[in-house]
Amino acid sequence: MPKRAAIMLAAAVTLATASPAAAVTGGSPAAEGAYSFATRIEVGGVHGCSGALVAPQWVVTAASCFPENGGQAGAPKLATKASVGLRAERTVVDLLFRADRNVALAKLATPVTDITPVAVGTAAPAQNEALRIAGYGRTATEWVPGRLHTAPVSVQSVTATTLAVLGDPAAATTCQGDAGGPLLRERDGVVELAGLHHSSWQAGCLGSTETRQGTVETRVDDIAGWIGLRLRGDAYTALPTAQRVLDTRTETGGHQKPVAAGESVSVAIPGLPASASAVAVSLVGTGGTSGTFLTAYGDTLPTTSNVNLAAGRTAAGMAIVPVGADGRIKVRNNAGAIDVIVDYLGYYSASGESTYQPKAKPDLLLDTRGQLGGHPGKLTAGEIVTVPVRGIAGVPSDAVAVAINLTGTEADSNTFFSVFAQGTPGPSTLNIRPDEDRAVQSLVRIGDDGAIRIFLHHGQGHVLLSVAGSFVPGDAGSRYAALGKPTRLLDSRDGTPPPLGPGTIVTVPVTGLPSEATAAAVNLTGVQPSVSSFLSAWSHDLPYSGVPSTVNVMAGENTSNAATVRLGAGAQFDVRNSAGSTHLVVDLQGYYTR
Repeated sequence: MPKRAAIMLAAAVTLATASPAAAVTGGSPAAEGAYSFATRIEVGGVHGCSGALVAPQWVVTAASCFPENGGQAGAPKLATKASVGLRAERTVVDLLFRADRNVALAKLATPVTDITPVAVGTAAPAQNEALRIAGYGRTATEWVPGRLHTAPVSVQSVTATTLAVLGDPAAATTCQGDAGGPLLRERDGVVELAGLHHSSWQAGCLGSTETRQGTVETRVDDIAGWIGLRLRGDAYTALPTAQRVLDTRTETGGHQKPVAAGESVSVAIPGLPASASAVAVSLVGTGGTSGTFLTAYGDTLPTTSNVNLAAGRTAAGMAIVPVGADGRIKVRNNAGAIDVIVDYLGYYSASGESTYQPKAKPDLLLDTRGQLGGHPGKLTAGEIVTVPVRGIAGVPSDAVAVAINLTGTEADSNTFFSVFAQGTPGPSTLNIRPDEDRAVQSLVRIGDDGAIRIFLHHGQGHVLLSVAGSFVPGDAGSRYAALGKPTRLLDSRDGTPPPLGPGTIVTVPVTGLPSEATAAAVNLTGVQPSVSSFLSAWSHDLPYSGVPSTVNVMAGENTSNAATVRLGAGAQFDVRNSAGSTHLVVDLQGYYTR
C-alpha cells in the first residue's frame, strides 16, 4: 500500500474510535428516490453514521459506529435507530461484527418492505475503476444535511481488505457521519455495493482545515458470502436448563385455568432478546375433556397442529415458534378444555451462540431394552442415566447442544422423563403412560462433561435416545430461518399419496427453499393409524436401514412429533411407516441453511 494510504489508515483508527468519519462533500444531492437503500444511523444521540439496506431486515455499516460494543455481538449498547431512505425508521436490535475489517451487520426490529435492498457485489474493485460514494454525513456547508449526497470517485489502490479512492473532482470526499455508507458500482443501470466508507482526511468538510485528499473504503466483495449467510437465518442459544413459562394448573404464566376450546393464551418469554426470531419450546397438554390439538404460533394463527391428544391423555411435543411482534408466543387449544404447560428451551437470534449440523439419519445412542448405551434394563424412579454425546456418532467435540429424539416404552405407571445437561433435573421432556410408546424431539444443551442426562420421575420404564444433529459454536453449521407460519408439505388424506402401508416409504419434497438449505424443521403427524406403529424420517440421500423411530403412534389416535431432518438431493427427505396403515401429515416450521 502506498505510504499516503497507510497514513490514512492510521488516521482512520483514531477517527473511528472517537467519532466515525466518512459524509460526502464535493458531490451533489442525490435525486429524489435515488439510492433509497442508503441509511442514516443514529447511535444513542452521541454520533451518527451511514449504511445500506442489504435485506429487508438488515443494514450493513461500519463496526466503528459502535465502539461501545467493543466488537461483541448482541444488542447495541446505546439505543440505535436506522432511517432507510429517510422514510422508514427502525430500531436496531442486534449487531454482528466482522473480526478482520470495519464491518457490522445491524438487524432491524421489523423488515422494511417498500424499499429494495442493494445487492452486495462479488467482483473485486480494480485500479482506476469508476465508483460512487454516498452518505448522510457532513458536507462543505451543512453540519447535518437533510438528504443523501453522492459523488463519483476512482480507485487508486486495492489491498486485501480495503481500497483507496479519490474523488472526481479531487475535492469530493467523505466526512464526519458517513462512516459505513455505501461505495457503489453502477453497470448497465444496475447498482451494487462495492464497499463501505472507512475514513478520510475530510478535506473540504465543514469545520475541517485539512488539505490532504482521499478516502479509505472497506471491501465487501470477498465477504459477500459471510454477509449472505447471516441474512438467511439465525443461530441458536440453548438455555442451561429448560424454563417453565406457562402452567395453567398454577399461577405460572398468569392463566390459572384450563384453556377453553378456540382460546389462545399469550405466553411471555422472560429474558428473551429483542432480536430473537423464534423460540424452541416444549408444549404439554394434560387433562383434556375431549380429543384436541394444540397449536403454537407468533402473530398469525396457522391451520396446523403441534401436539395431538386424545381425551384425558397427557402428551408433550416440541415446537420452534416464531416470536410475535409483541415479543410473545401464543398457544391455542382446538377443542374441549385442557391444561397447558410451556417450557422454554432456547432461542434463535442473529448473534446466537451456535449453528446446526444435521446428520443424514439419526443415530441411536441409548436403548435400555438391550446393551446399547451401557444401561441394560428399565430406569427406576428417581434414577438418572448419563449419555455421553460429544465425540460420539459424529457429534463434534465442541458441540454445545444436540437435537435428540427420546422414546419411552413399557412404563409401569403414568410418569415422565426429563432430559437435561447437568445438575438438577429440569421440567418434563416426555410424558408417558403404561399402554403406549411415545416419542418427543428436544434441543438439549450438553453438560460440561460432554454428556446429557435422562431422569425418570417415578415408576419404571425403558427409554431410547437418538441424535439427529448437533449445534456447534460460530458458523461451522447452518442458520435457522423461521417461517411466519407453518406450511403444509403433505397430507395423505387428500389422496396423494395414499395412506402409508406397512414398510411403505414416501418421499417428501420441500419446495421453495434456497439451494443452500441443509435441513428442515417439520412436524410429522400420524393420522388414523390402524395399528400401533412408528414413523421414521431421514435424508433422501440414504436408503432405509435401521433408522430409529421419529413418531410412535397408537392405534386409532392421531399422534405428532417434531423432527429436524437433513435434506437430500432435490431438498427431499423420506418417511417410512413400520406397520399397519396410517395417514401422514407433514408441516414445515422452518429450515436451516448455509
